Order: sequence, then structure tokens, then C-alpha cells
Amino acid sequence: MLVKAFTFLPLGSIAFKVNLFSLVFACLTLVFLYLSANLFLEILFGREEPTIIAGLFPVLLLAFSEPFWYHSIVAEVYTLHSFFTCLIIYSLLRWKIKEDVRFLFAAAFFYGLSAGNHATVVFYLPAIVLLFLAWERKARVKHLLVSSLVFIIGFSVYLYLPIRSITEPTIDWGNTENFQEFIYHITDRQHAGTHFDQLQVKTSGDKTEIWKGLGSLGINTLRVVRVLAQDLNNQLTFVIVVGFFVGAMLCFKANRPLFFFFLLIVAVNASFFVGWQKESYFPTYIVACLWTSAFLFWLYKLPGANRSGNSPNRQNGLKGKNEFPQATQQKLVISLVLAGCVAWLVSANYSKVDRSGNYFAESLLQRMILSLDDNSIFVAGISWFNSAYHQDVMRLRDDVTFVKAWDFLDSHPPFYLTPKRYPDLKLPRPENHRFGSREESYLYLTDFFDQNARERPLLIEQNLSFLYEFPLAEKLVPHKNLLLRYSLQDKSSVSNPGKGFGEFKQWMEEDLALPGFQYEFKWIQKVSFYIPSFAAYFHSAGYYKEEMEALILMREFLGRGGVDWYLKVVDNLILDGKQEEARTKWETMRKFFPEFFETYLAEGLLLSNEGKWVKSLKSFKSASEKSQNNFRPYFESANIWIALGDPEKAERALEEAQARVASLGELKQVRERFQQLGPF
Repeated sequence: MLVKAFTFLPLGSIAFKVNLFSLVFACLTLVFLYLSANLFLEILFGREEPTIIAGLFPVLLLAFSEPFWYHSIVAEVYTLHSFFTCLIIYSLLRWKIKEDVRFLFAAAFFYGLSAGNHATVVFYLPAIVLLFLAWERKARVKHLLVSSLVFIIGFSVYLYLPIRSITEPTIDWGNTENFQEFIYHITDRQHAGTHFDQLQVKTSGDKTEIWKGLGSLGINTLRVVRVLAQDLNNQLTFVIVVGFFVGAMLCFKANRPLFFFFLLIVAVNASFFVGWQKESYFPTYIVACLWTSAFLFWLYKLPGANRSGNSPNRQNGLKGKNEFPQATQQKLVISLVLAGCVAWLVSANYSKVDRSGNYFAESLLQRMILSLDDNSIFVAGISWFNSAYHQDVMRLRDDVTFVKAWDFLDSHPPFYLTPKRYPDLKLPRPENHRFGSREESYLYLTDFFDQNARERPLLIEQNLSFLYEFPLAEKLVPHKNLLLRYSLQDKSSVSNPGKGFGEFKQWMEEDLALPGFQYEFKWIQKVSFYIPSFAAYFHSAGYYKEEMEALILMREFLGRGGVDWYLKVVDNLILDGKQEEARTKWETMRKFFPEFFETYLAEGLLLSNEGKWVKSLKSFKSASEKSQNNFRPYFESANIWIALGDPEKAERALEEAQARVASLGELKQVRERFQQLGPF
């Protein structure tokens, strides 16, 4: 809702204004972090005028760190999340200094608003309760009730979600018009079980096992601390690492409730997000900056830096070697080191965050969205948000119906594919389908595709996850650049299956040649999604020449030349009838990756293709021992037993393979082989 206000500004595009929103709140975050640092120093060290540099330099280090700088110029939740975190801390510190309960109520209100932006602020609650109990001694019950009421008022922003969801918007995250789904969404249950995994230990009731579990917990905790220290050093320099630990001790000594308040925030945030994206650590970064301000204040106030500015010679009216005060020298050295750290961050991160030459979104629009067939249905993957923006905001391609690919991966697709949202589509009747499994969702998908492809062109964006999960290759025809067309007819009419891939490569080369275009990670991430998708489609569709072109590009452009890449190449060459080339690649593979699952599997495929059945079975057995949960060795072994005319062993191998399938495509392969056992 705050972003909406920015869209009325009379400058730039809607996308620019939304990005500007992030920038404004990033700046406000830095302002309130600085103000909080000054209040924090006052609480710790008294009413002595805090050193400006002590509060300023940690703020500058955060400002020019890569994750914070990057998210300051893109439309995301993280700068607003950081702003609310600083605002809550600032209000609580003001409450302590001014002894004005209104600041407590303000903190509660901002806490409620913050929860409407990023659900993880719920982890601040133990820290806030602890601080409340420590600092509020007179009217705890009364102030707790008022704070709770004010929190609810702020938290009520969530009521907008079901109200908006009723209108069936294009993007309806969680479909919150249903009460159960609303609760599911606001409690962030979709991410349940994906965090705190680094601290989890499994023990039985046995005392020995309990002690082992506690030992593992301790080791895991130390790992979280190590990862956190590494991240602080990499993103905010060693000054923040030293400041984090020294400042924490100073805070512990001066004000224990405040120390445990910050410690709880850090402990929960770091353990919750360890191993995740760097921007998830922003609350920890903020605490680290505050503790560092205490460290710098202490450093500037060391005995050497706290001396009178006059040397003994100056006091006696004499001029000599000690004319330049030692205190000034010490402060100057500290300031130069801090300035050097800031300068280093600016120089190291500018090229990483500079997106002035990145026209990926516009280029994707030109190459794909505008090239869609008239009156077509477009099943969009990673370009979904881009597509929705250009249609709903920029009002382009109103003739095209955009459908999100991920909706078909849901356990209940009709939940999202509703007549109100898609009045111009033929939607299968939900009562004709059962839901709850991926296979049943696939049946719904094919029903949807079959009905709509009869009347309108149905185009699908290259989508690795989508193509891996659903066995659609036999009905997909290469169309234009990143597009595949769902066809109800035989694919034999396809004359040039590699045409779209050629257009994609040309687009990629043209983008890289643009003046000022930054060869940067986020763009590469997008491209890296499409190239393996092309390879996977060509492989499943039997276009082996085109698959090899995609595999070569994976290695040349993306640098993917690992063991999995070699397996794909060997498999491709075998299927394309190039046995000698396949063996040469496998020998290189064995040289670099001698004891890998993929190497044994590739060996088995080679031997099987040469008719060396017994040796190939040994290779597949070795592969299954290296990776016990992969269906492929068992599936290939079943193929050999079928060829040898041993249905019992083939059936046992297929049962093992079926127990390990990871996609509907793999399940389909297993079932087709079971059907081949019929004649036996």
C-alpha cells in the first residue's frame, strides 16, 4: 500500500517508482540507524556527547555493503523490513531515555506494521517482551494491554489481503480469501521446516544419545557463529566483526537487558536464516552496527585517545617533537582505517550493484512477449512477474491470456485457475478430477491443455522445473526463441527444431554486446535457467543434435562442466549413435571424476549399448551404491533384464526404480517398462 503512493509521483515508469520506494526506505533505514546508535551510546556511556564517527561509520559500512546496496535499488521487501527494525529499536531506546510510554506504544504499532511486511519479525517478540519486563516496573499490565491493542491496529494491514483476494487479482499470493488459507499465509506455513535446520538434532530417550544430541547442538551453534562471522567480514569488513564481539561485551557490561534484547534478535535471525540469502541477515547487520558503534566509542575513548590535546612541551610554552598530540594521532589512524574500509566497499561493490546497463526485462519482453501469437495462451515460468507487469501495468498484449506455470504444480490447480480470474479459458470441471497428488494435477493440466489448444495457440515458456516434472515433450513443438507450442498433432512436421534455440543465442549475444551492459550474476541466473531447459527439452523430445548445442553452451557460457554435464553428454552421444565419441568423453569423465555415481552410470550405459550385459549390470550396481535414492541405475538394470528375458529380475529392478522416482516423467518411464513385461 505504501508502494502504491509512490506510483503517483510524476517521474519515470511504474517500475522506476517502485524501485525508488526501496531507495527512499533504505535511506530512512540509515537515518534511523544513526539516530538509534546515538541513543544506544547515551544509554551505555551516559549523557556525554557521543562521538559522531562512532555512530556514522557503521552506518556507512552497512550502506555500501553489497546486499543492502543492491536491495536499495530493486523492488523488494528488505529495505522496508530494515526500516521498521530500526524504527522499532529507535522507539524502544527513546522510551528508555525519555521515560515516555508513548514511545513504547509507537514501537508496538510499528511492530504490527512490520509484521504486515515481513513475517519473520515475529522472532523479535521474545526480545521485546524481555526488554519490556526489564524496563517497565510500574504499570506492566496496563501498558501491556495498550501495547497489544496498538500492535493489533498495526497488524490489521493484513486484512487488506482477503479483501483484495476476493477480486481475483492477477497475482494472488496464497489466495487468502479463504480463512484457512489466510491463516496459512500470514503464519508463513509454506516455508515451515525449511529453517532452523542447522540446529536440529535427532536423539532417542537414551541418556547417551541425549548427551550426543547436546554435543551436536553445540557444534551446530558454533557453526552458525562461524558462518555469521564470515558473512559479516565478507559484507561489512573486519571492523564490524571485531565491533560485533567487543561491542557485545561492552553492552553486556553496561546494560544487560539491552544486551540480551539484541542477542535474542541476532540468535534467532542468524540460526533461522543460516545458509540463506544475504539479505535475510539485515536485522543481524543492524545489531552488529549498533554494537560496533559502542566498540568505536570505546576505542576513541581509550586512555591514549582521551588525553588532553596539549603535549607537555606545549604546556610549558615550548616547541618540540611532541607538538602533535598523541590523542589526535590515535583518532586520525582510527578514522583513516574506517574511511579505508568504506572506500573499499564502494569500489568493490559498485560494479556488482550497478544495473544501469541491464536491460534483461525489456529484452525479454521484446524477444518473447511481443512475439507471442495473436490471441494466444501463454504459460509463463520465470517471466511471470515480467509478463504480468507488462500486461496489467503497461497494458501490452491484452489479446494474450497469461497463465502461471506454477499453478499447475499445485496440489489443487482449480484453487488458482478460477472462472472469475480466467473467464476466456476453458477450465476443466473440478468434479471430473481428483486432487492431492502431482499425478492428478498432471491429468488436470493435460485436460486443460487439450481443451484450450483446440481453439487458441497454447505457448509455453522454456521452464526446466515444469518440463522435468511433467512428461510433456511428446506434445511440445519448438516455436519461437524461448517458446514451445502445445500441439495436438504429430511432431513430424517440425523442420527446424533448433530455430528457437538459435534465436535465443542471438538474443543473448546481442544483450551482452550492449554498451554499458553488466555481465552480472542476476542476469546470468536468468539465462542459466533457460539453457538447461533447452537441453532437457531436446533430450526428452529426441533432438540430440540440438541438445548437444545446448550442452556446449552450458559449458562455454555458464561454465558447467562438472560430472553431471559429462553424464548428459555421454548419454546424448550414445542415443545419437556416436558410441566412440561417447567412450572418449567417458574416459575423460573417469579421469576427473573416478568414483562418482554419474561415472559408474555412464559406464553402464556404454557397456549396455555395446551388448556387454553382465559388465553393465555391475556398473549399475556400483552406481546404485554411490547414490541409493536415484531411480536410473535400477531402471537401466531392468532394461537389461528385459533384454535377457528374465522378467522376475526385471520386475524387482522396476519396483526398486519406482520407489525412487522423483518426477512424473520418471514414473511414466517405469510404467511403460512394466507394460513391456506383459508378454512374459
